[in-house]
Amino acid sequence: MQSMIPENRIFSLDAVRLGIDAGEHPWFVSERDAINAHWAREQVERPWLFNGTIMIHRGLTLEHGVISGTSYRAPYAGLLHWVKTQPEADVWHLFGSAVILSSDGAMLLIRMAAKTANPGKVYAPAGSLDESDIKGNAVDVEGSISREAFEETGLDLAQAEAEAQLLGWRSGRHVSIFRRFRFADTAQALAERIRAHIRIDPEEEIEDVVVVRRPQDAGPTAPPYMQAMIDFHFVSPEFDRG
Repeated sequence: MQSMIPENRIFSLDAVRLGIDAGEHPWFVSERDAINAHWAREQVERPWLFNGTIMIHRGLTLEHGVISGTSYRAPYAGLLHWVKTQPEADVWHLFGSAVILSSDGAMLLIRMAAKTANPGKVYAPAGSLDESDIKGNAVDVEGSISREAFEETGLDLAQAEAEAQLLGWRSGRHVSIFRRFRFADTAQALAERIRAHIRIDPEEEIEDVVVVRRPQDAGPTAPPYMQAMIDFHFVSPEFDRG
């Protein structure tokens, strides 16, 4: 049956299906001038931000274990304006995260660098869905998870054992999708590999690796969605073999 997506708790789901509407999101059209004005202010305060094309959504629902909805292309400026001024508007932000696990029981997160949209935040490799994630007439959330993990850590998720079950978390109109991936490497070996990637990454988005073995290890800058996933994992860490 169709229902609202559970809020402020980790839940299981089977898939995410987001169809593409080639037009503009109605909210973006109505807010275009305000979005442009907001972005002009952001460019003064944070000139390093990039106004690339991302995907925003409408009408997300959960039915028979599947989140579905409609996706629209929009400039990053639109998302930023929505987050800061109108979080109750008819806009959804959904993104995927790769929860990287080591063979010795740790979770490896990343800390964002100063000149990013979320400086100092600690979370799993993730990013807004964008045009490169469009496959045919739909958005490939699983592909986005793999892409972001490789771009930010240099790790190929195909080399890890992927948990069969997707997990999700929602607060308001923000939806986080997780899949856990267990590598054969120890936390130390994975951290060394990720740090080697950080040193040569021209984007310079990642400051460092954070190794988490207990819920409190992520520190105070882990956002609520990530802390919820950390708490869930270390309370119920069983790895679903499918």
